[in-house]
Amino acid sequence: AIATATAPASTMATIRQYHARGPFVNILLQVVAFDDAICLIAFSIVIAVINASASAKLTVSDIALPLFYNLVALAIGFISGVILSKLMTPRRSEDNRLILTISLLLGIAGLCAAVDISPLLSCMLYGTTYINMTRDKELYRQVERFTPPILSLFFVVSGMNLDITSFGTLGVIGAAYFVIRIIGKYLGACLGAVMVNTSKSIRNYLGLALIPQAGVAIGLAFLGKRVLPEDLGNILLTIILSSSVLYELVGPASAKIALFYSGSIKTKQDKDLPEQKIPEEEAIPGEAPILTPELVESIKETIL
Repeated sequence: AIATATAPASTMATIRQYHARGPFVNILLQVVAFDDAICLIAFSIVIAVINASASAKLTVSDIALPLFYNLVALAIGFISGVILSKLMTPRRSEDNRLILTISLLLGIAGLCAAVDISPLLSCMLYGTTYINMTRDKELYRQVERFTPPILSLFFVVSGMNLDITSFGTLGVIGAAYFVIRIIGKYLGACLGAVMVNTSKSIRNYLGLALIPQAGVAIGLAFLGKRVLPEDLGNILLTIILSSSVLYELVGPASAKIALFYSGSIKTKQDKDLPEQKIPEEEAIPGEAPILTPELVESIKETIL
């Protein structure tokens, strides 16, 4: 279940760093949000099945209850987003806006922790509801300014839970998980793109952009350590942490490659590229020039 997750923070950082934009980026962001939501729902079901299997009896309620909890989590996120949109009046100062946002966020986390489900799904719908009701992007910029230290602290705490002595056995499993997930992501994205008949760039490069994995997976691994039997929880956490180190090394580079070859990143040469015309004496009758990403961007700039 955790293998389906993609690191949204890492993907967004790469997109912002290179000012990537275009149809490929739009689809990538939608897929990242969707597969993280699927991951959270699947994870809660798998956790319930494992705990029920440990007691040697699995019933329909063991699967239905996690689904119900996820619906409750979605309702909490939606209601919180609506409340926040109503409270964010123009007369409020930046400090008050930030306090309200964080207060509701902590309330969501507390309610979800009370029933042992991940608050990530609620938080996703919390933000989705607010931005679609208000179109207020300034709040995102305010929250983003103080998140880097919190993210750094999160990864420091994660590293403190990594047992290096277990690398001899679990490290091999982590490496296998690392390779198999990359293959699955690429083939799955390619197959899905073929099924919906998308462009060639999406078919070829979407899977590469989905390789990064860190925050969501590590958060779920910590949740698994808390709700699973101790031995299984420790194994899960070690595998995810060890593979996350590899994903942080490979993920951003693969995302950049995907963005570049899909034509989502404009290089300086692309920006300065003059209108390209084929001289009549060099043109081959009956054949059109090859539409490379660079030529497409040049044509778009000329038209617009």
